[in-house]
Amino acid sequence: MNLLKAINNQLLYYNSTLGSKPETWFQAIVEPFLPTYFDNSQGGAYPHVPSSTPLFPIVIQFSWALPSDDNVFIDGLKSATKAIRQAAFANGQDVGGSKEILYPNNALEDTPLEQIYGKNVPKLRRIRQEWDPNNIMCLSGGFKF
Repeated sequence: MNLLKAINNQLLYYNSTLGSKPETWFQAIVEPFLPTYFDNSQGGAYPHVPSSTPLFPIVIQFSWALPSDDNVFIDGLKSATKAIRQAAFANGQDVGGSKEILYPNNALEDTPLEQIYGKNVPKLRRIRQEWDPNNIMCLSGGFKF
């Protein structure tokens, strides 16, 4: 089964099982990047991984209205993501290891920092300690170093 079909199957499944709940929405966006996308990167917090093949990040979104549905939708989102990841591997896609980095704006709040910032986490922690020893920046939302 190709990856786009696997993504579509996940969305159809969750629409059929959760779509009757109020104000639900299920979407996946495949973003095509050229292989040269990171060629001019000077580095940064996000680990830009050079690639000889095009990158196609996938944004998977579930939306719902009721706070009482949070757990079922978040669990569904995690399950769908896992199934899509497994389908990518089954299709021979090279998306593991250093390429398996999640973009911070699209990652769930319980995502380990290493899955977002890769090997840059120790350096980012040192920078935070040096420039923000009182953890002022940790008072806001987002991922904490």
